[in-house]
Amino acid sequence: MAEVYPSDNELLNIQSDSETGVEYVATGTAPYYLEFRKLLYRLLLASQRANDLRVYDEGGLDIGVKAGKFWLGTELVSYGGSSANTLADDKSDIYIYLDSSGNLVTDEYGGFPAMATTPHVRLATVTTSGGDIDSIVDCRAGHNVAVPYEAGGVKKTIEAHTNDDTLAEAESGSVHSNLGATSAVTLTLPASASAGTVFTFAVQAAQELRVDPGTATIRDDSGQTADRYKSANAIGECLTLVADSNGDWAAIAKNGTWTEEA
Repeated sequence: MAEVYPSDNELLNIQSDSETGVEYVATGTAPYYLEFRKLLYRLLLASQRANDLRVYDEGGLDIGVKAGKFWLGTELVSYGGSSANTLADDKSDIYIYLDSSGNLVTDEYGGFPAMATTPHVRLATVTTSGGDIDSIVDCRAGHNVAVPYEAGGVKKTIEAHTNDDTLAEAESGSVHSNLGATSAVTLTLPASASAGTVFTFAVQAAQELRVDPGTATIRDDSGQTADRYKSANAIGECLTLVADSNGDWAAIAKNGTWTEEA
């Protein structure tokens, strides 16, 4: 069902919009063109932020991107805008986005990257053919409204394992336990994980919980040897690991006794 307008009488008696400050042109106002320009001026002021990072057609296969800013954690990243970005021809979908450093990507054809592993700002999808742009679909929706992680009821994902498992980088931020296990459980960390990927492990059954780094190293005070798992078996013991820039794992929090594989 379509959204309805206020009644004609209500519309004719509205003088201004309190939220944006836009004033309605009163019936019989003269000179009308001046009042119309005032209305347009206020509308443009109110809509300026909607133009941030907007992708637009420049003719042929070229697109422009308006300037704008976005937050990456606590860092404000600025993009100065650009023009004459030439796209590939005859593509059903070109995924236009800004990476976490504010660099424009215009040659992605398989889809937007996973947000969990490649933080980015989605701008648009573009279709091209015959040396021209057929369509631009705005993909900025959602970027101007965000819930801070763990705020407002957003919680960490927790998974109980009763058998061995290999974790995926996309699961970064999650908690893994051995609740319900009746024997040792080995959880293998993802290989070549991006720096900043983080996992927490909690012993919830009195069985050995092993955290295996593959060929990498888990660096803590129990040892620094590559290709050795860390383990604990007392309920309440926990370990938080984060991937570092060298391809290894750093322990950033630990409770109880975790030992390195002999």
